[in-house]
Amino acid sequence: MQSQKFVVDAMLGKLARWLRILGYDTAYSNSFEDWKILRIASEENRIILTRDRGLCSRARKKGLECFYVLPGLKIEEVLAKLALKYHIDLSIIDPNFSRCSVCNGVLKKINDNYWECTKCHKKYWKGSHWRTIENTLIRARTLLKSDEPKQRPVNYSQ
Repeated sequence: MQSQKFVVDAMLGKLARWLRILGYDTAYSNSFEDWKILRIASEENRIILTRDRGLCSRARKKGLECFYVLPGLKIEEVLAKLALKYHIDLSIIDPNFSRCSVCNGVLKKINDNYWECTKCHKKYWKGSHWRTIENTLIRARTLLKSDEPKQRPVNYSQ
């Protein structure tokens, strides 16, 4: 499993699923209110990912790490930016190191072709969707390589 842990606001459910696929412990619920996100980040040492400038500003005032996700970005663009800032590994597509995209539970190998969530018992396998996942990660890695020298810090807390 990956070392960074995240808490994601209600506007970024798709991003939460992607981070879980990549093996990152990602707390997410579409019912999390701002105070709950701040508490989870503080108590569990998680990085906040949000599209809410106010939440990001409050998090930073409390000394919490927060990443503001610009609206309108494609998932591969967001993943590339996270990889640049937090060293997210975009090469992992191994279900043995993934988490359940639904509940964040750890996946356990059942046999060569199937995995099961240890928490909600959802079953996973490498179906046709696997190619879509791989292609999205390839695009994110390509963006990361092309963006690295041009990347400049941006202050979104204003």
